[in-house]
Amino acid sequence: MDRAELDNIAACRAGRLQAFDALYELHVSAVYKFLYRRTQVREVAEDLTSITFTKALESIRSFDPARGELRAWLYRIARNALIDHHRHAGEHVIGLEHAEDLPGDDTVTRRAEQAIDAQKLQEALKILKPLQREVVLLRIWEELSYKEIAVVTGKTEGNCKLMFFRALAQLRTALIVVFLLLSS
Repeated sequence: MDRAELDNIAACRAGRLQAFDALYELHVSAVYKFLYRRTQVREVAEDLTSITFTKALESIRSFDPARGELRAWLYRIARNALIDHHRHAGEHVIGLEHAEDLPGDDTVTRRAEQAIDAQKLQEALKILKPLQREVVLLRIWEELSYKEIAVVTGKTEGNCKLMFFRALAQLRTALIVVFLLLSS
């Protein structure tokens, strides 16, 4: 965390809630994308983002910068809000964003290839246990460190590393099978 972020956290914890605006502006986009990738519904992602920051504001005094990054703490709050949402709605968490949102050039052929590849990857991700899938998505799509993933999931850093590498091994095998099945 940079000095300005630490200063804003300290100001919030001291009761100067205007400092929360700067923290919100710094992290709102990442939190929204994190939630949108899992819900694929703009309105739900927006609502959950709002819930996340409301809960963060309510509990900012409990955040300890010595224990981890603010981003990881916010992702943990977002994850819990998402779990609550799915529990009440009776749904399962979705892990991938829409294929049209994937990076790449704008040619029609390339976009079609990306859509097919995203479909294959989504099929392969289904073989993972939900927590494994979440660790993979946090590491690859959200670019979190293992330490941050540990904060988000409530697991140890070593456990997160182990889950990630085991999941990658399973995905390697599954992708070969999925690519063969979907290509035929």
